[in-house]
Amino acid sequence: MSLSPQNPQQIIQLLQQMEEYSKNNAATLSLDEDIKNMWSGIGFRLADHNFVVSMEFVREIMKFPAVSQVPGSKEWVRGIANIRGNLLPIFDLQGFLDNVLTPIKQETRVLSIARDQLTAGLIVDEIYGMKYFDRTHFDPGIGHDMKWQAYYSGGYHSEGEKWVIFNMQQLVESRDFLNVAN
Repeated sequence: MSLSPQNPQQIIQLLQQMEEYSKNNAATLSLDEDIKNMWSGIGFRLADHNFVVSMEFVREIMKFPAVSQVPGSKEWVRGIANIRGNLLPIFDLQGFLDNVLTPIKQETRVLSIARDQLTAGLIVDEIYGMKYFDRTHFDPGIGHDMKWQAYYSGGYHSEGEKWVIFNMQQLVESRDFLNVAN
């Protein structure tokens, strides 16, 4: 059959042949054990530490936006940003955890998170993008030697780096985090 069909019947036949060819020659794309055993998340840096957070919490990653300060709030509450008509509170994650505000640089990013009724922007030093880890290499002890270990849920070693899983659920349920007033 010609690759330039001349009538509707030839077009249908060509499409059927293409479908049959695809079915017969496509690689099997089932969810095999390799895919099931992978854990993925967004990698980010706070100070000198590498973290990953589950994608289920992350709505968006953005550059540091213009913010309006909130009077009477704690220092780590950087303000409120107008993101496409929606108000987003911006919190300095390192400021909350260590009382050291993150210097805003070119690589500084905001992780927009959403959980239940809470939406917030969390300032981080840098975003590393998607990170993939073999679930069989999970180490529950990673992060337990660090300050604020209540917000960490183990982690992974990858390419000589330690990646701590940051537990956003613990963060958004924390009374300390929810108490933003001075």
